[in-house]
Amino acid sequence: MSTPIVEEKTPKGYIFKINIAKKQYVAFNPKGEIIYSDDNKTKPFHIMKIIVFIGLELDSSNRKHPYQLLKIQNNSLIIPYNAGEGKRQYLFLPFNTLLDMVPCITEYFYDTASFVSYVKKGNTPDYIIVNNTISDNDIKFISSLSPSSHMEIVNTTSDAIIDDTKRATDQLNNVDINLLSQNPVFLARIHLRNLDLVRVKQIMLDMDITESDAQYIIAFLSTMIKNSDKEELHKHVEKLKELQRSYEFYLYLISHNDEKIQELIAQANKNDLVTFHTLIQKAKLLFPTKEASLRFVDYENLIWEKQQ
Repeated sequence: MSTPIVEEKTPKGYIFKINIAKKQYVAFNPKGEIIYSDDNKTKPFHIMKIIVFIGLELDSSNRKHPYQLLKIQNNSLIIPYNAGEGKRQYLFLPFNTLLDMVPCITEYFYDTASFVSYVKKGNTPDYIIVNNTISDNDIKFISSLSPSSHMEIVNTTSDAIIDDTKRATDQLNNVDINLLSQNPVFLARIHLRNLDLVRVKQIMLDMDITESDAQYIIAFLSTMIKNSDKEELHKHVEKLKELQRSYEFYLYLISHNDEKIQELIAQANKNDLVTFHTLIQKAKLLFPTKEASLRFVDYENLIWEKQQ
């Protein structure tokens, strides 16, 4: 069975032959000549940009297909969105093309959890437009799931768009946990939400964690420490601070921040030092060079001296 092709024409006379299934299109100028997607004029197919809206009302105007034709003006892609109470606002994002419009895939998600499922199926949006009513931690988490996406946070006037009490980790029943088991940031959020701090520490020891992952988890811990006056967090504050120091130490190890590492060792307590030493052993496997090995030995000596 052949894949259906949809034809569209822009106000300036450009014609698109759109393959919705493959999310790509061929563009023709008003003379019928192909507009190539590369400077060498070897690639006739253009890949449709994917725009994801999280926590925003569906823009159903003229929506007959999963894509929308969006205007290009002054080398900017104009992205409309519903700002609530019937108001329409626009984002202007850099976009270099000869065309006056481009077809873009647009996807709408009411909450973070449904977006998680979408990403874990292998989808990578080019742009993520997020309602400003979504919590800071969820925004950080969204960014960690799709770090290559360009994110914009927009203001809305409607108070009915998003329920701020609905966090990603509150909605695990809507998400296949097996798909998320290799994402340290998501697992950390789950375990922090449940105050299962032992497992949060185990993530650091057992999983491959990037600098970005560590930074997000440190941010989550910082938020919880700031809110430690709340009854359910107060008794865990010292353990949270210990976890924060450990993740910071790991971050400085993999980013080779010698000054910060020495500073943390100098301020460390006995529990910290034990964890720091274990993290150094892990880092040795990640950085097997002679230079790194010498540096790690220096850190081990500092820990040994501190323990005496």
